[in-house]
Formats: sequence, structure tokens, C-alpha cells
Amino acid sequence: MHSWKPFLKRLAIYLILLYAVIPMAILKLGTKPQISINALYVPIAFAGLLGAFILLKREELKTFDYRFSWKQAVLFGLLAYSFFAAYIVQQRMWWGYEQGLPYLLAGWAFYLIGGFLLLTAVFNLHFVKNFIKPILLSFLAIIIYGGGAVLLNLTGYPMARMLAGILAKILGFTNTVTVSYQPGPAPYVSADSFSAFVGPPCTGITSLVLFTGLFLFVILLDWKKINKKAAAWIYLVGIAGMFLVAFLRLYLLFYIGANYSPQFALAGFHSNAGWLLFVAYFLIYFWFTYPKMLEQNR
Repeated sequence: MHSWKPFLKRLAIYLILLYAVIPMAILKLGTKPQISINALYVPIAFAGLLGAFILLKREELKTFDYRFSWKQAVLFGLLAYSFFAAYIVQQRMWWGYEQGLPYLLAGWAFYLIGGFLLLTAVFNLHFVKNFIKPILLSFLAIIIYGGGAVLLNLTGYPMARMLAGILAKILGFTNTVTVSYQPGPAPYVSADSFSAFVGPPCTGITSLVLFTGLFLFVILLDWKKINKKAAAWIYLVGIAGMFLVAFLRLYLLFYIGANYSPQFALAGFHSNAGWLLFVAYFLIYFWFTYPKMLEQNR
């Protein structure tokens, strides 16, 4: 009898280790947790990739013959620990943004390799070999996201200033809004008593890179089945919708902060709404459009 239970049990163990145990250990051992928590991994990319992987391979995951080996678990677990330890040492000695892009990329490489080895320890080599293509494509998508986001964020301030102007006009229907372009390159928006900077990540530039990486992951995974013309227009429409979602998140942030709770807007909503909205949007959009890419290729 086929069941989701073996996969879900291993997935829960992996997520707990990757998202809770290891980050908390790094926060305890690190010296600048506010930087390390941003450089640990890319939770939005991982959540989107995981959702796409499960949707694409749901039947195989349900019927897969899961095996467990203590020898493999211990061996790959120790190897994963060594790369996470190297990440901690690297972050304690050189803090990426202060030392430049090479140090930052080195930290990401340590953590990504550690995550891959941890995946092997929890699911074992049999699982990894069977799903090696989507796993490698997942890592490629994360690399595209991380590198692209860094580069685009450096050039995203003109777009942030334009977006702040649009936000001020729309939010001005319900609140008193002012926009200041000094000091610094990021515009400072005030809605009544609530104020915050609008930086490049708020514009949707980061989401653009992430959406592209996830879309490539899906397309490359089933390249021979995909109608390329259909995929092109579905991608362009998806990008437009993604920017609307990014703006909706920004508007709700200022609206909640100005009219209800500044603390909730900055602490709860700001920290979680971005990735929750994006993942929900991507999975819903992908759920409806993926069959169209396949149907038009028949």
C-alpha cells in the first residue's frame, strides 16, 4: 500500500534540522546573528522549489521505496556538520558584506553543500540518485536567485523611488503620505505616524529573480514535454502578476502600519508576508498554467 507517510516523516526531520536546529546553533556560536540569519539560506526559494518538486513528483514520492541506512545517515550527517561548522568559522572570521562578494559566496557555498549532504543523510543515497535531476536544478535555481538578487539590489534604487511615488498616490486616498528622498538612496515614506524605507527588495526585483529561477526549474525538469511558445507568454504574464503581488504586499504593510499596528506591520507582517504571498502566488499560478504548457505541446 502506497503512502505519503515515509516521505513526510523524512521531510519533517530535514526541515526541522535545516530551519531550526542548525540556524539556532549558528546564532549561538556566531557573533553577528542579524547578518548570519540572512545569509544562512534562502527560505523563499527553498519553499517554492519544495512545493514545485512535490507537485511535479507527487506520484513518484508516494510510491517510492524508501530505505534507511544508519551508516549513510551517520556518514553524511558528519559531512554535513563539517560544512556547517566551516560556515560558522567563515562567518565568525569574515562577515560577507564587509569583506566583499567572494566571502559572501563562500559562505553560501558552505551552507548549500551542507544542506545537500544533510538531505542525503536524512533521505539516503537511493533517494538522491533517483531524484538527482530536480535536486541539482533546485540548487541551480537557488544560486541564480542568490547571485541575481545581490546584483539587482545594487541597481534597484531608481525603481524603489518610482514605486514610492506610486504608493504615495494610492495610499493618499486613505492617509496623509509624504515621501522623502534624503538621506540615502532609498526613499523614506511616511503614512500618518508610520514610516519606513522602501528599498530595492520591496520593488519586486528580488521576486523577479526568484520567479525566474523557479520557472526555469520547472521548465528544465520537463523540457521535452513543454511547449516553448506557451511557456514564454506564461512566464511574462507571471512576471506581471508577481510585481502586482509585490506592490500589494508593500501597500498592505503601510496601510496596516498607519491604520492598525506599526509593531505588527514591521515585526509580523514585514517578516512573513513577502515569502508567504510569493510562494502562494507561484504555486497557484503554476498549478493552473503548467497543464496549459503541456496541453499545447500535444
